[in-house]
Amino acid sequence: AQCHGPQAQGHPDWQMPRDGSFAAAPPLNGSGNDWKRSRAQLLAVIRDGVKRPDGAAVMPGWEQRLNARDIEDVVAWFQSLWPPQVYESWYKANLGATKG
Repeated sequence: AQCHGPQAQGHPDWQMPRDGSFAAAPPLNGSGNDWKRSRAQLLAVIRDGVKRPDGAAVMPGWEQRLNARDIEDVVAWFQSLWPPQVYESWYKANLGATKG
């Protein structure tokens, strides 16, 4: 909530500047790029964090503070904020394709 906002709205400047000179927390409410990631990628970002190509930390990893179930709960929470059409697109691209 401190970085991504209490409603996962993200920082207003999350896309600027695009040159990588700073990182602002993106929205996780379905209005950003989070829905373009697979479930495994979403879990890994929370577990391991994110680093720039130069190795500088952009987001901390939470593996030492959250267990696997907690991390899954975080993903479930922000996915619950996604508009239905965004979740449906994500589901079809990630989980729906594996069912059959």
